[in-house]
Amino acid sequence: MTSELDKVCDLLAKEFNNDPVHKVVFSNPEGRIDFLRDYFRIYVDLASKRGGTLLAEKNLGALVYFRPDAMEINDKDYSTIENKIREVSGSYYEKVAEYTHGLEHYHPRMPHYYILLLAVQRASRGSNVVNDLFNSLHVMADRDKFPCYAECTRFSTRTLLRRWNYRDAGFPLRIEGLPELFPVWREPQ
Repeated sequence: MTSELDKVCDLLAKEFNNDPVHKVVFSNPEGRIDFLRDYFRIYVDLASKRGGTLLAEKNLGALVYFRPDAMEINDKDYSTIENKIREVSGSYYEKVAEYTHGLEHYHPRMPHYYILLLAVQRASRGSNVVNDLFNSLHVMADRDKFPCYAECTRFSTRTLLRRWNYRDAGFPLRIEGLPELFPVWREPQ
């Protein structure tokens, strides 16, 4: 039987398969979805302990986040995560490590809700799926009086997030060998 977390990983892998950053990180299109599914599973599992996963009705979308108090990771947990990444990434590990370590380098240090992943089935884009996911997250963030942060892999996504009061969180992120990422920030309302 497929669990909800399996459905989330399937959705993420399918929707990020043609993402500009992930196409570079997992460069061979053959098998990319399988690598992505296993790679995202690490973070979905981690979010189940340190944040959460919001799944839209009928599995049309998913948002994976970390809580502000869960951003600090001790050396033992970091090593465990790094070993899992190495294991699932196989020959892509070097590029995956550049990507993840690059994101860590730029990551804001003040407490915030971190939107790690957001995906919506292509056929449901433009519907209320993203709105519903963000509303659920923003209720928590606003209640707790914490901002939200994310890195968008497309400029168009960064622009879309302005509808929910996200603003640029500095200049585009440049990680060697990868397309630019666009950091965004939303203050609590």
